[in-house]
Amino acid sequence: MARLITDKSRVTSIILAWLIFIGIDFLFHASLFAGFWEEDLPALKTLNDLALLIPAGYFSFLLLTTLIGLVFFKVFSEKPSFWTVSKFTLIFAGLFSLSNALGLYSYIDLPLKQILVFNLVYFVEIISVTLFLYHFSFNLTLRKAVGYTALIFIGLVIVGVLIQNML
Repeated sequence: MARLITDKSRVTSIILAWLIFIGIDFLFHASLFAGFWEEDLPALKTLNDLALLIPAGYFSFLLLTTLIGLVFFKVFSEKPSFWTVSKFTLIFAGLFSLSNALGLYSYIDLPLKQILVFNLVYFVEIISVTLFLYHFSFNLTLRKAVGYTALIFIGLVIVGVLIQNML
């Protein structure tokens, strides 16, 4: 019997997926690719301004996660196969990331490597968010979904901090 997906469980899944989005973003941007933000490029804000604007960035992730969730739940009202979700995820992440990369390249004066890396991170984040929406919504109880989210989020932050301290 398929699990009934209510509006409340959809909202909960979106919020949990958003926390995963933030954790992945922290791992990549605050740790692995932190040096990209320190480069002296006229198109980038100062580190102080960037730090002050982190909440705006995280809110943008909430909006994107909500968009992904709305599309996901519109397309999949009942539990799809993992293969079907995987195809949907790759197409959505690929189209969004490529569209964003081309858009940025057309009007922002950033080196191509930054544009490609930033959009590679988006690609990974969108894939993760979509797969977590699938898993949280169709395979887990609320309690397990919250527990796994907490573990994954904390794990991403810990790994990110460890990388920061090693670099």
